[in-house]
Amino acid sequence: MDQTEVAARLERFEDRIHYMYRCTGGEVTVGIGHAIHSAAEASRLTWAGGADSVEADFAAVAAEPKGFKASHYESLTSARMSDDAIDKLLADDMAGFTRQLEDTFPSWSTFPAPAQAALFDLAYNLGIGGLNKFPKMLAAVDAGDWVTAARESHRRDIAEERNQEIADLFRQAASSRQRAGSGIG
Repeated sequence: MDQTEVAARLERFEDRIHYMYRCTGGEVTVGIGHAIHSAAEASRLTWAGGADSVEADFAAVAAEPKGFKASHYESLTSARMSDDAIDKLLADDMAGFTRQLEDTFPSWSTFPAPAQAALFDLAYNLGIGGLNKFPKMLAAVDAGDWVTAARESHRRDIAEERNQEIADLFRQAASSRQRAGSGIG
């Protein structure tokens, strides 16, 4: 799996937000889709300017309804995260999710790179536990049936472009397996 490509995809779909906001799932979030589960967790992150207000910022954002664009929450906060801090947070998140995926899928290292990238996006967006809401897709992954995994990977409340791109990655995995199996490649 190409980490640079995966990071670019995440930023394209999650965006790069320097302040706390609520994501579509309702979690308080910052950076490139990094969920923050508590005010105490927020205060342990690296903030520039206004860092003394982090817990109050968290409370203000958490009290707002979900469903707004990130920009709706900007005026509720004064703490900001620098690009360097966001990049480090993303790198740490990517390393953590990769470990979790390796633990979840014993055959992870044998999956074609496009399948790994698709599963990574799903896990990053839904959480590892959220993958369990896709039992048909998980069964297809276990069987190496990337065409069925593509068909079963559709998420609700996600941009159709993102759903299509992830399905395309699974289909690329199927194509790469077919080429490898036929000696083409």
